Amino acid sequence: MLDKDQFFEKYKVKKEFEQSDLSWDTLEAIYDDYCLREQEVNQCTKELEQYIRNNMQAQIHSIRCRKKDPYHLIEKIIRKRGVEQSNKYKGINVDNYREIIRDLIGVRILIFSKEEWVGVFEDILNLFESSIAHEGQWFIAEAPVAYTRYGDRDIFTDKIHVEHSNKGYRSQHYIIFFNQYYCEIQVRTLTEEVYGEFDHKVKYPYRNDNKFLVRYTTTLSQLLGSVDELISTCFQMQPEGWEQCSKYYKGDKYIDWMNISKQTDSHTHDVKESVYVDGDGKIDVGEYFNHIILRKD
Repeated sequence: MLDKDQFFEKYKVKKEFEQSDLSWDTLEAIYDDYCLREQEVNQCTKELEQYIRNNMQAQIHSIRCRKKDPYHLIEKIIRKRGVEQSNKYKGINVDNYREIIRDLIGVRILIFSKEEWVGVFEDILNLFESSIAHEGQWFIAEAPVAYTRYGDRDIFTDKIHVEHSNKGYRSQHYIIFFNQYYCEIQVRTLTEEVYGEFDHKVKYPYRNDNKFLVRYTTTLSQLLGSVDELISTCFQMQPEGWEQCSKYYKGDKYIDWMNISKQTDSHTHDVKESVYVDGDGKIDVGEYFNHIILRKD
């Protein structure tokens, strides 16, 4: 049972709920039904993760799966109707919520460099494109989408639908149907993951109009985008390119921190034994300042 007071204590969306056309009875019915399906959803999540792990051929960093928390499910429905006024969620009820909400199960695939998305893209198509092979139980339910920022280098060509925005979010999304549930697969680089997690912590979805956070997250997205470009360039050059470039950096020198540390320790010891301590054991602050800060003898 969904406790109304407890829910609104945890999620500050009471105003949004009142602005929506949702009834609490409907939300409670969805919550109860989803909780009853917990074991089934958990099993589907495990099977999906195992299927991808066992059959993914592309080079990736990691994979993780999760099922949506029941409270998060209700919060999302309220937000979609009360804040975003999404027509897709209009009339949502216990009979159709599993058709409308397509990320009850989520998969996150992380890659090192941006260009590696192609291999993951081809693997996902191969694993889920044919509904006949799996008797209609596994298939791609929506056209894949790549979310990018205006000004990003185009790495997607015509392989995938691209949506540009001035937001910092970057990722590729795939909606699949797997064993009676719609699932969302997200593919992104490690730095895109950093941005996505940080943005969800501080801005999305309830502080999108905060001017400070808009500026802050935009700048962070630009910096992390540059990091991705550096990583991509390095991987694209390959070991042969690294060796070719290395000759241009033969003159590079780096500070010997270990040696400096030893010198500092020795210098500190000398100061302790110096004339800046008078006969009574008191430090002459003026002399000490001249020696340590101004380096005067």
